[in-house]
Amino acid sequence: MRITKRLLAVLIGAWLPIALVAWWWSTSADSTNPYFPPLATIWERFIELWFSDQFLINVVPSLRNLAIGYALGCLIGIVGGALVGSSPKATAYLEPFIDFQRSIPAVATVPVFIVLFGLDFEMRIAAITFAATMPILISTIQGVRDTNLVQLETAQVFHLTRSQILWRVRLPAAMPLVFSGLQLGLQIAFVVTIASEYLGAGFGIGAFTLIAADSFLILDAWTGVILMGLLGYVINIVFDATERISLRWYIGQQKLS
Repeated sequence: MRITKRLLAVLIGAWLPIALVAWWWSTSADSTNPYFPPLATIWERFIELWFSDQFLINVVPSLRNLAIGYALGCLIGIVGGALVGSSPKATAYLEPFIDFQRSIPAVATVPVFIVLFGLDFEMRIAAITFAATMPILISTIQGVRDTNLVQLETAQVFHLTRSQILWRVRLPAAMPLVFSGLQLGLQIAFVVTIASEYLGAGFGIGAFTLIAADSFLILDAWTGVILMGLLGYVINIVFDATERISLRWYIGQQKLS
């Protein structure tokens, strides 16, 4: 019953994308514009390209870079945010720096990492890690700082140490807010993954799409754009499922209140 409700919710939420795809399919059917070919033709090329070794050559490296950079960003953001958020002095000293950093678009930092690391694998990982870290760090700091006072007083009554209070009380209580930062960090990291491949990469979804566009391989470029959208959509669905499983206690608490 619960699975049926979730499937129904997904279908209800997907009505607009389905309607847009149907509209695009029908209106482009007779197109003779070389830059806007029929969607049916694009889809045929999509199947031909991405259900072949091109998936291993271009998609797997992008997903690998995203996974490594995002994992590092999660580690740095959560651990660093918990430590900073639990210390008023650290928050006071670092808040101006954090506010300055978050005002800079993540994509704009890619040239900085090119200067530091060149155009190799390390540059992409560093750029993705930095992009993912900032929203996770900020949400973790805020979540740890806003821990319920009753929970803190109860932990003190049980004579928990400051370290135990941080990792067993404050951080778990902050997880709903932390997950909002995790989701935003994942979305930004995906964008930076593609952007970092526009510069100096010989492989990856971003590099493939840019090379195809520069070579006037319009069909191939369109398939790259569609693939980016589909991957982003699937990644978001996987994250939402992970969040529901991880925060079942919080979701159940919200339903009771």
